[in-house]
Amino acid sequence: MDILMRYVFKHRATGIIETKVFSISQLEEQPAQNLTPCFDKTEYELIARNLCADEEKNVFVGDLIKVSHFPGDYVAVVKFGKYEQDGSGDEYEPSKCVGFYAEAVNPKVIDEDGFEVVPEYLVQNSMIELDYYQRIGNIYQNPNLLKEEAR
Repeated sequence: MDILMRYVFKHRATGIIETKVFSISQLEEQPAQNLTPCFDKTEYELIARNLCADEEKNVFVGDLIKVSHFPGDYVAVVKFGKYEQDGSGDEYEPSKCVGFYAEAVNPKVIDEDGFEVVPEYLVQNSMIELDYYQRIGNIYQNPNLLKEEAR
C-alpha cells in the first residue's frame, strides 16, 4: 500500500485551483517538477498538501463529507491530528487520539423535532468509527460548501 498525497495549487495569473494526486513512490522516483508543471513556483502557488484518509472513496484531509447516522445526516470536514474521541455517549471522559477524524461543520444543527443532529460526542469522530459517509467536495475548490454548511 502506497501513501497518497493531494497537492492543491493556485495558478498565480488566473486564480484557478488545481489538484494533483501522487503516491509517495512517485515523488521519491523523480523530482516533483517532472510530474506536473504545477510545481513551477513562478506560475503556481502551493496552497495545501493533504494526506489521503480513505483511498477507496478518494477522501483526503480538507474534504467535506456527508455523514449518515441515526439522528440525521450532517456535513463534516476531514482532518488529521489530535482529537478527542468519546464512544460512550458522555458516560466517560473522552480519549485523546491522533489520526484521521471528521469534525462536524455545524455541530449545533437541530432537527424538525428540536433534537441535536450531531450529539456532542460525535462533533469530532474517528474516520474508522463512521459507518457511512460520502465525499461531497473539498474546501479549496468549493469554499462555498463550507460557508453554506456553517450557517
